[in-house]
Parts: sequence; C-alpha cells; structure tokens
Amino acid sequence: MSAKKLYEELIASGIVGATGETHFKLHGLTTLVQDSSIVGNVIQEWLKAFMKSKGIKYRNKPNSQEFPDFLLNATNNQTDLLEVKCFKKSPNFDVANFLAYCGSLTVNPYRLDSDYLIFEYTENSTGIVIRRVWLKKVWEICCASERAAVKIQWKKNVHVNIRPATWYAKTTKYPIFNSRLDFVQAIKKVLDTSASAGTLQAGWITKVKTLYKAQTGREL
Repeated sequence: MSAKKLYEELIASGIVGATGETHFKLHGLTTLVQDSSIVGNVIQEWLKAFMKSKGIKYRNKPNSQEFPDFLLNATNNQTDLLEVKCFKKSPNFDVANFLAYCGSLTVNPYRLDSDYLIFEYTENSTGIVIRRVWLKKVWEICCASERAAVKIQWKKNVHVNIRPATWYAKTTKYPIFNSRLDFVQAIKKVLDTSASAGTLQAGWITKVKTLYKAQTGREL
C-alpha cells in the first residue's frame, strides 16, 4: 500500500471537517480529555484503526520512537515509509533532530523519499476538528530561514531540530525546496558551518549521493 493510496482513502472518507473526542476510562469512570499535547499520539492510534478498517497492511518498528511511524510495505524497510505529523494554527512540529538526521542520511539516505502525512486541526468545546490534511515529501515541507540555509530551531546558539515551512502559504519570504537535491545541498551548507558536527562533515554529501544511488537506483 502506498502512502498516496492511504491519503486518497482518508480524503474519500470525509476526514476533512471530521470531529474527534478523547475519553479516558479508569475504575468505572470515563472522562473527556482536553489536553492538546496528546492529539498527535491519539491521531496516530486512530490511523491504525482506520487502516485496519480499510484492510491496509502496515508495520511498526519495535521501538516506537524510531523512524518512521509506519512501514507500509509488507517486507521492504526502505520504501513506503510514513511519518505522521499534527499541528494547530501553524506548523511547529519537529521534522527531525538536525545532526541525527545528517548522520542517518549517510547510512539510510532512502529516508529522503519518506512521505509525511500531516493533519491540521482546531479545537472546539469537546475535542478537535480536522481542518486540512496533506501528503508531502520532506523537501516539500522545509525551507531556508533568515539564519540558515535550512529552517532550524536553535537553543543557546546550537542547532537542534529541523522545523517546517508554512508550505501552504500563498506568499512567503522563504519558499519550500524544489527537490530532494536542493534540500540536501541546503543541509550541507548548515553542516559545513557546524561547530558540533565533528567527523560528520568530511565528504558528507558525496556519501549521501553515492549510497542513495546504490539503495534506490536513482540519482539524488
């Protein structure tokens, strides 16, 4: 099952505009949970139920914190990778930790082809309403910023997490990247000026390009 097919099933089901509530039952009492910090995890659990209801096969990594959230290919761990992200008002989720992502691309550059299923929601008096849903590649949700070639969260002058663009905005000072290669080249610019990159910098983009071709049969 491809992520595109899953996305089409979601849209056809009427997910946009759908409302949701979260309830917790303990010791015979059920309460409405109105904590927005759990929405992302709850939507992931709901998505599992949705896929099962549609006969869509999926797998999860043994470590739930490990990338990706879902493996949609029955046997291949390098294709049909799906990450799920959620936000309200404006995208502020973490795409990935910057240095960890750079390191992973020298080992598993095929993850550049992963799909990101993104839910935008608003809150109402009893739960949430799904406003919009997108299916995007990583370079389609990332951009540059005033400070660096890639938009990044900084803490005490140290880059931490790659942060998303407002990819759906009609006008923006920093547009999304045009391609997978543009995204990787932008990452290299940040990496080359990183004081904490260590040995990661040496030949980084060459390693990524070479291994990507070996793993996918395509040029970066």
